[in-house]
Amino acid sequence: MLDIKKITKDRYKEWNNFVDNSKQGSIFSKTWYLDALQVNYEILIIEEKSTIKAGIVLAKNEINTYANPMLDKYLGILFLDEQGNQQKIISKQYKYMETLAKELKKIKSFDYYFHPSFINWIPLSWQGFTQQTRYTYRIANYNNTLDEIKKKFHSNMRNDIKNAIKDKVEIKENIPFETLWELINKTFIRQGSKSPFNKKKLSHFIDRLKEKEAFVSFGAYDKNGICISVCGVVYENHSSYLLLNGIDIEKQIRGANSYMLDESIKYFHNKCKYYDFEGSMLPGVEQFYRRFGGELTPYMRIWNDNFFNYAKSKAKKIYKKIRYGR
Repeated sequence: MLDIKKITKDRYKEWNNFVDNSKQGSIFSKTWYLDALQVNYEILIIEEKSTIKAGIVLAKNEINTYANPMLDKYLGILFLDEQGNQQKIISKQYKYMETLAKELKKIKSFDYYFHPSFINWIPLSWQGFTQQTRYTYRIANYNNTLDEIKKKFHSNMRNDIKNAIKDKVEIKENIPFETLWELINKTFIRQGSKSPFNKKKLSHFIDRLKEKEAFVSFGAYDKNGICISVCGVVYENHSSYLLLNGIDIEKQIRGANSYMLDESIKYFHNKCKYYDFEGSMLPGVEQFYRRFGGELTPYMRIWNDNFFNYAKSKAKKIYKKIRYGR
């Protein structure tokens, strides 16, 4: 019989090491990342012979339900990456999932995006959970040179970047927070809403990640020194993730945003295995990211199929329709 434990703070370093040794692990499951977000969370683990074999972060979002907080892309179940007979390993993972699923079933609002490396959710389906496939685009750095990556760009994308260079757009790293915040805010205002981010919390988040050398921002500046596009990327050894992107549409130069993202891709080429566009299913955004030639990568949203989550999902769609017109 497998036992589930709630990990204590004195074991957070052990948990973070486990995350590093899990294919499903990412910066989004690290305790210091969650602390930087200032969210409430707990961590459930299954261990054998004092070794963590599986676990899950149960973080609460901004409306106090068990779902991904803003700026925390992938959570879900993680397994220790083990070597040996694959059939035996999969059988063990089934047992871990079945044990966790019984506990997770008690959480009415359970609704998370899982890491792309989590590919088998069968035991969760047996327990009555529901799954939806989502998509992101990822550029694989580990087996592609920069020239090979650039060749996969859509021709229009390459032309846009050439235009930005011709118009003397300059890309700068680690831009001031106020500049980043202003353009992120402008992007949402243009869409008819205000930024979903709290300025003070976002500043705290970025400062904490900079201390860990896990965040960098970029800005595209016109020839007059005015910032017209910004982005913010979090990263670890395995992957970098495009989390923030803002544009001043009134001062925009064709290709400036593309040029800035191209420079961020170059920046992480020798630092991370992947560059993850932190996907979007919105048609215009998806098309823009697709033009960078990344690999279409599926990941799962898995939730507890009950009336609470059904009502929450419907309310969310109505809210987005009223606020964003979509």
